[in-house]
Amino acid sequence: MKYLFLSLSVIILLTVSLSNQSPAVDKGFTETELQQRFANSVKSLPEVIQASWQSKLDLWVYADGVSKAGAKELAEKVVILSQTEYGQGLCVHVHNGNYQPIANKCTST
Repeated sequence: MKYLFLSLSVIILLTVSLSNQSPAVDKGFTETELQQRFANSVKSLPEVIQASWQSKLDLWVYADGVSKAGAKELAEKVVILSQTEYGQGLCVHVHNGNYQPIANKCTST
């Protein structure tokens, strides 16, 4: 009985601690406030459904139904926006919801 109680306690503790982790922690890094603000700016672009950091340098932009040419233009817009609002190097990966990039663009500061 004592071991059952101990086992249940450990399971509950693990469940609670894992459920309290943020998605950024699960990715192996913590988004900075600057990254969060920039992702929100990117989300405000008309073609963009979602923008999320997958690493400290990689911003993945979900633009549903965008053509290859449109994705390339969008990646360029994000890079230009990054020069004024972000001021740090990054790689933009535009996808149609499946995380298979249809356009990539990297820049450094």
